[in-house]
Amino acid sequence: MITRALIAAVLVAAPLFAQARGRPANFSGGVLRADQACYDVRRYELSVDVDPAAQAIVGSLIMRAEALTECRALAMDLDDCFKVDAVELDGLGVSYEFRAGRIVIRPSSPLSAGALFDVRVLYAGAPLAAKSPTEDGITWSKTKSGEPWISTRCRAVGADLWWPCKDHPSDKPDGFDLRCTVPAGLVCASNGSLQGRPITTAGRTTFHWRTTSPIANHCVALNIAPYVLLKDTFTCVDGTQMPVALYVLPGSERKAKRCMRTFLDHVAVFERVLGPFPFRGEKYGLAETPHVGGPNQTMLGYGNGFRDEQYDQRHNHELAHEWWGNLVTCRGWQDAWLHEAFATYMQPLYREIRFGRRAYDAELHRHRTVNKAPLAPRRELSTSEVDLDGNDIAYKGSLVLHTLRYVLGDEVFFEVLRRFAYPTPAARRQTDGGQVRFVDTEEFVRLVHEVAGEDLGWFFEVYVRRAALPRLVYAVVGGKLELEWQVPDGLPFPLSVPVSVGGVEVRARMDTGKGSIDVSTADFDIDPGRRLLMARPRKRR
Repeated sequence: MITRALIAAVLVAAPLFAQARGRPANFSGGVLRADQACYDVRRYELSVDVDPAAQAIVGSLIMRAEALTECRALAMDLDDCFKVDAVELDGLGVSYEFRAGRIVIRPSSPLSAGALFDVRVLYAGAPLAAKSPTEDGITWSKTKSGEPWISTRCRAVGADLWWPCKDHPSDKPDGFDLRCTVPAGLVCASNGSLQGRPITTAGRTTFHWRTTSPIANHCVALNIAPYVLLKDTFTCVDGTQMPVALYVLPGSERKAKRCMRTFLDHVAVFERVLGPFPFRGEKYGLAETPHVGGPNQTMLGYGNGFRDEQYDQRHNHELAHEWWGNLVTCRGWQDAWLHEAFATYMQPLYREIRFGRRAYDAELHRHRTVNKAPLAPRRELSTSEVDLDGNDIAYKGSLVLHTLRYVLGDEVFFEVLRRFAYPTPAARRQTDGGQVRFVDTEEFVRLVHEVAGEDLGWFFEVYVRRAALPRLVYAVVGGKLELEWQVPDGLPFPLSVPVSVGGVEVRARMDTGKGSIDVSTADFDIDPGRRLLMARPRKRR
């Protein structure tokens, strides 16, 4: 139980925590340690008491899990700015060590494979504060009227920034309960469905949120403010009546209502392209945040100020993560382009569907690449080794999809997207969490092969497994335009090249990495629509 004495103790210690803390010791993901690979999380139940004045949290976490193999030790992650007050295993005190951001629990006797067990952790401290609206941490802000406005953002650093967990993308709990206590007058907006009415006692109010679908740890959201709730209902593509809940600051209501139509149009278009909103059995939710935003399942973080009533890039991107990231989740961060690139590509795609091809091109052609590392390396990486906010993982990845669309043609390309989101008709009908699944890059490559009926492994080997872009060189010899791909490591790359000759577009076959077409004396333009991701063509000397 979280006691008032424990709260008082942490409030006294909070300034010391604030002075001592730096960045958390652990990032999310990487190679699983044996003491974490040995168990699978079933459910988390988290209770937090939040004190805005002290910028401190007192928490109690229950993790229900199953031993996959014999467990002689169990490890959980928690930022070492916190103090661990107690750890229990199945209701009894247990030996543990908390050091360098990790709680290592040592049962008195090993847990047998198949055993179900509960771990309870009592902890308290002042969590890492975000230094800017784009940085991970807890943002302790204030509204214009001076009231607390608090929100978590922990995609890259991981959920252990504010609660104890097995902080790895490959292990989602099947559900989550959050009980959050705040000063009366404030509202906590979070994932899933609000259970009953908030309870106020002694000047503090407790909100109980329950998520019934598997949820990534970093998507568990804490949003606290004197929110106003805007409610609506959205009819999904399958006929489901889905609750809509926008938690906005006082004074934002009029702007938010004007933008709501556009926001729900984003949902409608994505359903049309990809399939139903994945979590329609719970809600579409959004919380106005003091940071830029986040892909929090059923409660998107949104910090763009409701400025764009026609097309809101920030909302569009975060919403796309409900499919690419929350429905379809990479097992390891080395495949995070499956989240970021796919969500980024939905932005120009939405603009094309609503405003035409020029709008698509205008958005896509602003994307710039750096090409310093492969999009999807063949080794397990943590978020300390993957730049989740970098140009390549989002923009280069979206340009890879743009070029893949050229290779496959629209009919096959959009079938690939639909099948990657929902592999079967049964999955499209599910709302009980069974539609959520883990994926990796090779699974996407196999799907493309299956739907297209041809092996495009060469395409992904160059574009996502290598850093450098292919380069096209050309020369005009005897009235023929001769083309040749220069590819990293000399890999096969039979990507055909579109060329406009005298205003008529043709495709030059490049089966061996080389090709030619007759241009005679006509003017020509290589890749006039910029459909190929490459270092710009250069004339052969």
